[in-house]
Amino acid sequence: MEMITEKIKKLGLPPLISRNFQQFSCDGPVIRVMQFNMLAQGLTSGDGNFIACPPAALKHDTRKLRIVEEILRYSATIVCLEECDLFEYLTETLAACGYVGLFFPKPHSPCLEMPENWGPDGCALFYKPSVVTLRNSNSFPLKEGMNTANQVMIMAVFNLNADSDFVFNVGVTHLKSKKPYREQRKLQGEFIRKYSLENCQDYPLIICGDFNAEPTEPVCELMKSSGLTSAYTSLSPDKKTEPKFTTWKIRPGSEECHVIDYIWYTASGFKVKALLDVPSEEEVGKDRLPSLRYPSDHISLVCDFAIVK
Repeated sequence: MEMITEKIKKLGLPPLISRNFQQFSCDGPVIRVMQFNMLAQGLTSGDGNFIACPPAALKHDTRKLRIVEEILRYSATIVCLEECDLFEYLTETLAACGYVGLFFPKPHSPCLEMPENWGPDGCALFYKPSVVTLRNSNSFPLKEGMNTANQVMIMAVFNLNADSDFVFNVGVTHLKSKKPYREQRKLQGEFIRKYSLENCQDYPLIICGDFNAEPTEPVCELMKSSGLTSAYTSLSPDKKTEPKFTTWKIRPGSEECHVIDYIWYTASGFKVKALLDVPSEEEVGKDRLPSLRYPSDHISLVCDFAIVK
């Protein structure tokens, strides 16, 4: 982390957006889980241009350092990433901080069609073997009924080192984007539910991802009806309402502020002990995301889960 910090200082970059944890009262061993759509480099150009973002904030050397800085400053036990197109670099860099990673690219990554790309994007999962042990993992494209989608998922099974009897599943996924594809997202959600029922047994489950769906969309209702709770609803007084946003960007002709990223979990195995807060509009700034103070158009979500047995 010191090496990354020193390189960032040499570039003269401002501090990352400041955020704090909100604590909740519960006991038990804790694992920290991060959800982060890191924004693939290939998707920073073309028709996805972020017109209010300073060009310097989108430079390769700037973004890769800030992405690592964002990951390491919270020291999560498990890190779930979407639009990951830096896997080799992250594997080498995060290994120095005790992480091991898994990666599964999209079958047809749109990044490869862009002139400035770091390779295919996909989902990645990094974990700390000092805290958890990987029992097994499976990576696969999602399905929409009988059709194979271009979106993917990694599902991993872990033991908690402090209590080897506690086994749990963690999945990371990225559902199809764009408003017209609500039905496809629901079908992908049905596939995830079916896979979980058939393969996760009765072990507790965490699913992180960019669902590209607002909380009222059918796929989110499907997650809830499957016995999953969205961790970030714990920040609201009624424990049911999502935060104001998880992505906020300015594109040609529109400003987009949405909740589409989630950490879902089964209450039978976990309780929310702490959540990283969502930055204020003032903290985000008038140019929104990404910016010189943040490398992605999505904020990271970080949750401390207390183990329930």
